[in-house]
Amino acid sequence: MSTLSYAKALLQHWGIDVEDIPTSDAEEKQEADFVAAFSGVRVLIEEKTKEDDPTYLAKRATELESGEAHLSVLPLSRNETLSGLVRDASHQLKSSLDKLHDFRLIWFTGTGVQAEGKYEQFRATLYGLTNILEMNTTYSRRCYYFRHADFFRRADIIDGAVVAHTDGRSITARLCLNSLSPRYEALRSSAVVKPFGTAVEDPPALEAEGTAFIADGAVDRKNESRLLVYLQNKYGTAPLMKFDLGYIKSCILVPKE
Repeated sequence: MSTLSYAKALLQHWGIDVEDIPTSDAEEKQEADFVAAFSGVRVLIEEKTKEDDPTYLAKRATELESGEAHLSVLPLSRNETLSGLVRDASHQLKSSLDKLHDFRLIWFTGTGVQAEGKYEQFRATLYGLTNILEMNTTYSRRCYYFRHADFFRRADIIDGAVVAHTDGRSITARLCLNSLSPRYEALRSSAVVKPFGTAVEDPPALEAEGTAFIADGAVDRKNESRLLVYLQNKYGTAPLMKFDLGYIKSCILVPKE
């Protein structure tokens, strides 16, 4: 974890007590980072921060300094590097299950020039997200668990995630509920949700509103055509197609006058 804890800074700003978990060197355990108390509800939290790749930053600087426009594109779909962060966080949370707690969360913060793109990629990795367009309509709906999803793989350990990104001196954070966790119903009605206000991602609630699909059938995630047929039958729609979005950012270097 980086020296600066975005999670602790925001939680303490909200008046939430945070208790560090010391590393147990004698047992060679990699513990979670801390326990946060939300009005008496204790939450194990493992924090991860994703900074910009130095190689990417060097390439970006070279292009900008040569007078070129720099364009960066991130596919907003499942990312195996971020999945590795989820795996490591899951192991650290599991190592701390002996600590008194009610729920277990990952806290992910994307930083740097691609912060918002990393934020969206992490959500896509947790939920296996894509977008679905129905024939003869002009709008799309997000689909949860369409792809292999880390919330599915680690539902026994991870109850949700706070996904955040920085922008200068501000931070944006969203609480993503793992609707596959056995503690999902308890978490969604707990005091943990309150500080996030409307910034809570709850797939079943979005499905009930008609703004999202949930691919919850036992269909091979590599067979996209069968998944689309499954969704069409489940929701009684016209034929469906899936599409992924990308995060695109361009910039130029403007000399000072």
